[in-house]
Amino acid sequence: MDRLFANLSPEELYEHLQSLDDGERTIRVVGNSALLPSLGAVYKLLQTSREVVWDSMRSERPSLPVAKTLAKAWNTPGVHLGRSASIRLLRAGQDAGLAEALSHFVGLDYLWPRANEWTGLFASGFFSQDVSKQFWVGFVQEAMRLNAVELHSDLGRLRQWGAYARSPTVFRFGCPAMRDVLVGRVSALSSNEEAELDPMLDRVHFFDSFAVLMRLLAWCVADLTVDLWEQVEQDGMGNDVPLLELIPVFDETAQAWSNPMHSALDRLARMSGWQQEQKSTRFLGRLWGREGGVNGVESRIRLLRYWVLLEKGRPDFKSFLGLSRVVAAEKLRAAAPDRDVMEQFAWYQAAILRVAETLSLVRLDLSRRGYSTSELSGLMSIYQQEFRTARDLLGKPIQLAD
Repeated sequence: MDRLFANLSPEELYEHLQSLDDGERTIRVVGNSALLPSLGAVYKLLQTSREVVWDSMRSERPSLPVAKTLAKAWNTPGVHLGRSASIRLLRAGQDAGLAEALSHFVGLDYLWPRANEWTGLFASGFFSQDVSKQFWVGFVQEAMRLNAVELHSDLGRLRQWGAYARSPTVFRFGCPAMRDVLVGRVSALSSNEEAELDPMLDRVHFFDSFAVLMRLLAWCVADLTVDLWEQVEQDGMGNDVPLLELIPVFDETAQAWSNPMHSALDRLARMSGWQQEQKSTRFLGRLWGREGGVNGVESRIRLLRYWVLLEKGRPDFKSFLGLSRVVAAEKLRAAAPDRDVMEQFAWYQAAILRVAETLSLVRLDLSRRGYSTSELSGLMSIYQQEFRTARDLLGKPIQLAD
């Protein structure tokens, strides 16, 4: 089928796909959500939306359908797009090299919408390294089989949870801190009714989804590290784990969690020449607000304090980008880079700020939900472990110290 995607024109491919729909075939829509949250939920977690991301893609590919055209299909699985929109999407898919990944879904007697959307993301230009793309497309296929086949609704709730607890995919991608809890809980249950009402099982399920996202974060950073490998080696950072300081860590002495947002601002301040003679929020506030005079400086300092305290609502990305542009200008001044290099650097720093803020909120939310310090520490430790695994698979292993 991947040959059809590659060899037929978008118009011919559309007609072929239409011919497969004989009007009598029934497709089962899978509602399970094991391991993978919806892409829309992840966008919301990152304070954005599918529409914003799609509009950003359309700025580079104006031929894509507008977000409004796709909204109905996003919100209602199984809804077909019109001929024109479908052909434009097929053409974009062929151009982006999605044929092999998307052909896997043709001919299935079920539809798991999350597999389609995540495969489309991973198989496009999301990763720079083909190994990363293949790894995560493969994971989605494993998760699809888990949700659609191994956790089929006909099994009943108790057998579903037993299958989940025994799944190699869950063992590989879920949270190790919850495995013994899950196996012990499932073995103690004796009926579908008990399994349906047991809150511990849903807690494990919820936690495992965040474990997958932590692994994905690690791969994103590892993929970018390898893409920028020449600069990484030049900076002597080949054996470092980037952004490790942003991962929440529990301080046993202080009996408190570290603050990723505070760590992220410290990181930006160091880039800008901060000598730690004052708080990073004050240093960055003065740098950011200097063109606005005293009032501008105080306003920026106050805003940065709100970011650290997670107060006054979530910052928009434009605010993060505004600060990052100031830092980029300060850090790269001597190199005199061109505008595109400067803007790309600033965008990466703004994205890191969003990740830090999101990690702060996730850790706080999970603590409020009653997850223990030990469980949360297990979840957060996944990042470093998965980063090392990713570097190994990408052919750039981290060298252990002698």
